[in-house]
Amino acid sequence: MAAEDVAVAGITNFLPEEMTPATQEWLINGLIKALPMLRMAALFAQRTDMFTEADLVTAAVAADGSAAGALSSRWLKLSQDDIFLHILTQFVGEDHQGGTMFGGCWAAHLSALAATERGMPSLFVLKTYNPIVFCAMRAFTAIPDVWMYPDLRAGTPEPTAARLAAEVAGAVSPGLFFSAETGVIRGAGVPADLYPALPISSDLAVNEYFTAVTRPGDRVLCLLAAPTVATRRAILAAFGITPALGGDRG
Repeated sequence: MAAEDVAVAGITNFLPEEMTPATQEWLINGLIKALPMLRMAALFAQRTDMFTEADLVTAAVAADGSAAGALSSRWLKLSQDDIFLHILTQFVGEDHQGGTMFGGCWAAHLSALAATERGMPSLFVLKTYNPIVFCAMRAFTAIPDVWMYPDLRAGTPEPTAARLAAEVAGAVSPGLFFSAETGVIRGAGVPADLYPALPISSDLAVNEYFTAVTRPGDRVLCLLAAPTVATRRAILAAFGITPALGGDRG
């Protein structure tokens, strides 16, 4: 069945106080069922922090009431004034890949963030072994003044971006080896064999990059910077959101 033919019953957000043991169990059981090709049970045996340490969890609900997708994030500080949004996880069930679930989860997540006093983040951070996720993130660099690290089209990393990435890597994966040249954090993914094989995107150059610089268990650290109010509004607009950015002071 094609992804667009599979019904999504709804999308809902959970704040930390709503992330009860029962809700966690519902999420975990649903995602294990929704992604049978990945070693999800082994993942959750080691990584429930993606829900318990999140500041916001967005879940997509399948027609049968089970969780079929999830997106979670937390705020982290680099300094007293510098904060970023660490995307802890984003999963879309196999039956929904290529459909509306991915965009729907992000729309709900960003809408909730934008409505808070803190507002939209100026820096999004995630670690991935998935070239498809990398390409989806990079698409936002079509917005003027939005930039991404690593920038595969530029070759050598820009020094300021590389220094920021090194600082971020220390915050999200303390103690692990990080290469500012490639963006790779060694051994950041558990279990190392979560994916049966490296996912393949439609961009050959991105696929070749991941093949060349990563091995199972590694993750590429990705930074997406939206440094102005205009860039953050443009990202929201891409998801059909036009709220007042109460916490966004530019």
